[in-house]
Amino acid sequence: MDWQSRKISPTRETPPRVLIRYPCPGLCRFFGMVGFLVVSFIAFYGGIAEFGLEPIDWAAPAWTWKHFALIAIAVVLGGMASLVGFGLALTIKVRSERLSDLFIVLWQHLANVTVLWVVAVGLAMTLALGQNQAHAAIIDFGAERATIHALGTGGLLGVLLGLALYLAPIIRLPFLLYLAFSVGVSLLAARWHFAVYGIQSHWWVAAGILVPILSLLVAPPMIERDRRQRRLAMEESP
Repeated sequence: MDWQSRKISPTRETPPRVLIRYPCPGLCRFFGMVGFLVVSFIAFYGGIAEFGLEPIDWAAPAWTWKHFALIAIAVVLGGMASLVGFGLALTIKVRSERLSDLFIVLWQHLANVTVLWVVAVGLAMTLALGQNQAHAAIIDFGAERATIHALGTGGLLGVLLGLALYLAPIIRLPFLLYLAFSVGVSLLAARWHFAVYGIQSHWWVAAGILVPILSLLVAPPMIERDRRQRRLAMEESP
């Protein structure tokens, strides 16, 4: 090697190929999400208990620099756990295209419908009660409990909508019947959500109709992206 050269190591003519056989992007993203949520929650609430910090009173939160530092640490540790979970899922060989497609469809609906649900029901509650009264209703219900309630309902709704979309072509379900099922399930979930809070308003109808329609606009492009990523990864693997 010429010591006058700026090269400090031999170079390859072609980049090395990574052995990733039969990956499933939906499974990888799910493992990453689980890793992030589990580790970040344990780090945050475990840190509060370990260091003797005052739990956050969501009715009148008093944040200190220790709380912000603990949140930052929890996010970093959660991010590391997410990468570990993602990498672990890469080692799982999903040979069946149909099974991989099921994981992809379920994941994209779980993620997207949950976000859409939280935004839609939050907006519907605000329109029904007003911003201050909606905030008071959540505090009375329990902020952490309300968060789990909204995420759980949205996640379950997403799984049901994703499963219906996956089975529709298999059982030859017409699109209008799939749409009617999706809107019907979403309306039931929205009505139940308002009933839990004791809200007497019809804004739940708007939320119930909006979520499945928006999911049809958001989820399919991301499903196709994950399918394409699986094909490309399999083509690049030796």
